[in-house]
Amino acid sequence: MRSIILTFLILLLFFSFGCTQKTGDSTDYRKGTQGIVMSFMADMPPAKMYDNMPIDLVVEIKNKGAYPQPTGITGLAIYLSGFDDTLIMGMPKQMSIPNLEGKNPYNPEGGYDVVSFRGNIINFDSRNIDSYNANFLVTSCYNYETIASQTVCVDPEPYSTKEKTKVCTIPPSYSLSGGQGAPVAVTKIEETVLSNKIQFKIYIKNLGDGKVVDKSRLNIDCPYSLDYTNLNKVYVSGRVSGYSLSCKPANPINLINGEGSAICTVPKPAMSKSAYTTPLQVKLEYGYSSSIQKSVEILNTP
Repeated sequence: MRSIILTFLILLLFFSFGCTQKTGDSTDYRKGTQGIVMSFMADMPPAKMYDNMPIDLVVEIKNKGAYPQPTGITGLAIYLSGFDDTLIMGMPKQMSIPNLEGKNPYNPEGGYDVVSFRGNIINFDSRNIDSYNANFLVTSCYNYETIASQTVCVDPEPYSTKEKTKVCTIPPSYSLSGGQGAPVAVTKIEETVLSNKIQFKIYIKNLGDGKVVDKSRLNIDCPYSLDYTNLNKVYVSGRVSGYSLSCKPANPINLINGEGSAICTVPKPAMSKSAYTTPLQVKLEYGYSSSIQKSVEILNTP
């Protein structure tokens, strides 16, 4: 009898552990440092082919970040360049994907799509060409957002000499690691209580492998007219304890070597004399661009 009870308890623990793990994994979608990720489909086209035949360049596109949620729009555009279009003719230079949803509780893997660039290679004999190494550069330009949430301690009187029990104390800093399901992340927050307001210094970093683009210039300048005037621009906003953050410098924030910061304040809560915890939510808005490249050797047909 004792062995039967012991076996039952072991099975119960096993199933309880399994259910706990599954629930945690399914809700943790705002993690990671990726957004839109592109890759060439294998052998589309092959690394070596002959002239005077169709060529298909197929690109797989995945949204591995957490934006947009099902009702949002990325405004994703894909651009093709890098090859001589007098030798490879008919390939479209741009394609648009209006919506590719990010990871969410109902779609933990994020959106997926495939685009195909089809063209024709001319007869090399007509140009006295023996071979041509075609380089295909595929570049993405899209809007993206980061939502970072951190529980902070709000203490209206952190320097009071009166002895009182507090539920929290303000730490030197709050560290946010692992990203927030987007290529640009909030990495650290420092809190300071001033005479009539609470200040949060928010540290921002580009953790992805692409370029941060001013969202207001994305559809105008990306990808062929990017320079210091429209790169590394991030718009910062947020809320804490019912107040909207007031941030300096004014939007957009400039990133230098992929990093930047903003100093944001809210009024000190007038009705509270004791410390309490509350979520600080920070939203980063920006454009983003990344590229992949593939080389194909094209030979004159024997």
